[in-house]
Amino acid sequence: MQFLDQVSHLTSRIEAVGASGEASLGTGFFFKVKVPGQGFGLTLMVTNKHVLKNARSVILSISRGKGDVPIFGSFEKYAIDGIQESVIHHPDAAIDLTAFSVGHIVNHMDNTGPPAFYREFDESHIPTVEQERDFTAIEDIVMVGYPTGIWDQSNNLPIVRRGITATPFGRDYNGRAEFMIDCACFPGSSGSPVLIASNGAYVAPGGTFKMGARFHLLGLLWGGPQYTTQGEIVVRPVPTSAVPVALSQIPTNLGYCVKSRAILDLVPIALDRLTNGNIWRSSFRPG
Repeated sequence: MQFLDQVSHLTSRIEAVGASGEASLGTGFFFKVKVPGQGFGLTLMVTNKHVLKNARSVILSISRGKGDVPIFGSFEKYAIDGIQESVIHHPDAAIDLTAFSVGHIVNHMDNTGPPAFYREFDESHIPTVEQERDFTAIEDIVMVGYPTGIWDQSNNLPIVRRGITATPFGRDYNGRAEFMIDCACFPGSSGSPVLIASNGAYVAPGGTFKMGARFHLLGLLWGGPQYTTQGEIVVRPVPTSAVPVALSQIPTNLGYCVKSRAILDLVPIALDRLTNGNIWRSSFRPG
């Protein structure tokens, strides 16, 4: 597969089902945690806390593949029941970030047919301080997800959108581990990974041109400023419901994103659960 072809296989559509059967939509992405001293990694699904806030279960869609390519049209839906027993919330209540393990589902798929096909981020994709110095104040970004729940359901593929960083990534927006993007953000986009994904020439600070592929996980979308019909600016999480709503709050096509370095705060919690044998506290079934 070509370099950019793999971007569409980093995510899963999340359908969160509440106690009364109500459903909401969001985006999750695969993230691999290295397990020290072991020859394997722990695969997490990363998303926002608010995507799973009232969920009793979640439904994921994961493709199957053959070798190094996906089998388009071949994918499975799995429902994870009791999801609140498995989530790993970021310890800072103000950071809208959570994760849960999907390794047991991947193992099941590998043992029951063509293996699961997906691409995953890991720590190497989180920008280092040195790499951040190579970013300009305005960078082209890619956001991968399921706006208003839209997806290519025949091929299990997300929607890829382009935009720019609206604030310099090298600075923490308003003192928080966040940055802003200028990109259309719709219900279902919550949890979407925001990337620098390019292959070719790019401009470095100072105006110099450099060549080469760049692939960095900058963060994930959690919300955005909206203005009301009374002209007030308010900050809201990106909605997860795809049902029609009255336009009393109007999106600005700006988004707030949690910086990817916050994902590293989840790693010791996940490893502790793995060591204690309770990383998979919930059951799964065909969705």
